[in-house]
Amino acid sequence: MGAGWPPSRFWQYWAIAGMLVLTGTFWWAVEGYAIFQTARPANQIADGLLRFSLLALTPTLLLVWIVAAPLRRRVGDGGYWQLLGIVAMIWAASILITRILWA
Repeated sequence: MGAGWPPSRFWQYWAIAGMLVLTGTFWWAVEGYAIFQTARPANQIADGLLRFSLLALTPTLLLVWIVAAPLRRRVGDGGYWQLLGIVAMIWAASILITRILWA
């Protein structure tokens, strides 16, 4: 099953990853915006990280997921999943650090 998979398998995994990406980004957009509107910043680092994750990292994660076809042609299947994984890990880490600093 390794390298001989048909190309349509990529799109099946892409759709599954999309469920996680879309759910996560929608959740953080709502949750982060609510924190931004209601809570006073605990410190400047937490406030800056909150703004950066909402304004830069969340759209970047969505963009990397949406432009799968051109990225797949350019970097291959494995490269695309590595890129999506790196962006997702940076996004998740910034949210985790923001939540820790805000608490």
